[in-house]
Amino acid sequence: MIAVPLVHPANQGRALALGYLAFTALYLGAAAVHARVPVTLSPSAVDAATPYLDWSIWVYLTQFLLLPAAIVLARDDGDRSRAYYAMLAATVIAAAVFVTWPTRLERPAVPETGLTGLAWAVLYAADTQLNCFPSLHAALAAIAGGALWRAGRRAAALAWPALVVASTLSTKQHVFVDAVGGLALAALAWTLTPRLFRYERPKPVDDAARI
Repeated sequence: MIAVPLVHPANQGRALALGYLAFTALYLGAAAVHARVPVTLSPSAVDAATPYLDWSIWVYLTQFLLLPAAIVLARDDGDRSRAYYAMLAATVIAAAVFVTWPTRLERPAVPETGLTGLAWAVLYAADTQLNCFPSLHAALAAIAGGALWRAGRRAAALAWPALVVASTLSTKQHVFVDAVGGLALAALAWTLTPRLFRYERPKPVDDAARI
């Protein structure tokens, strides 16, 4: 097993910052390196039946609150660490898929004015139309939901990730197969994490050694 630092309240802020940097490097790095020409995904019947809702970008962006909330509100340090490292594991696995089997989607026309237009502009400037399958948005939301469920926050655990996953379809940032792949990735990462990692607790300070 791989020894990794336990994520606890004293270091969770630093862990979240490092995790976000790792995610950004892996996600955008994978978009820049391809083993083959990206495949353009075709919408399914589910996608055709799902309306495009430009305002659901706000639900989509709540992912950036959901993930840290799941870490901060975790039941204990064990669950906090499991959720954190499961998110990292899911990102690493997804990045490998993005490189070896790159996928892309055509972006829809979006509002250009108002706060909703600004939200879309920020998303399109920071994100890529590649890296579609599996949906990391869906995977990370599901992992966060697992942590919230174990913390006893059952309503939030069910509703918030479900809305985020649904928003990946209503914003047309993903197709149905991406979301399904993301949920499967979440289950894989959540299951593998306790088998891959051993959490090292911080060593207590020896008062005598400080004298």
